[in-house]
Amino acid sequence: MNWIVAAVLGVIVGAALTGWAVVWLMRTRMVVARRSGRSFEETCEAIERVVGAAKGWGFPIPAWNFYGRFLEKGCVPEGFRKIKVYFVCNTKLASGVLQDTPPMAGIMPCSWAVYELEDGSVWLSKMNIGLMAKMFSGVIRRAMQQVEEADEQFLSEVLKPGTATPAGAPRNLDSETS
Repeated sequence: MNWIVAAVLGVIVGAALTGWAVVWLMRTRMVVARRSGRSFEETCEAIERVVGAAKGWGFPIPAWNFYGRFLEKGCVPEGFRKIKVYFVCNTKLASGVLQDTPPMAGIMPCSWAVYELEDGSVWLSKMNIGLMAKMFSGVIRRAMQQVEEADEQFLSEVLKPGTATPAGAPRNLDSETS
């Protein structure tokens, strides 16, 4: 009887630790922020140039001046100078995913945010599509893996140093409370 209790407790503790690990992983890795070696304007120009020139890739929705929207509403988040959001898409991949699983429309197109903090540092943040792909299978997984490969190629060009910016880091997303 004692081994049964130990086994049940082991399963419960194992499940709890696994659940905690998954939540921690999602909170700390699902959204990634990378520092740009360019100014805010240069980073935005690089996104438009690099993504715009890639075959099959583009911007189905115009870039959004998110900072301007905050200004209009009188609620600019502290510590920011500028924020611009790009909507990046490969329509062929998106079409295949939607044909397979229509509800995926709710997370399309991919968004990239470029922001400048008060210290002058410029960051680009986006969903970690490679990690997200691991939660799916079939058409969705394959498409997301292709998106992640393209994202990495784009980012290696977009984030190349152009002009130096002061040191700084984005706030830790894991420290935010729900």
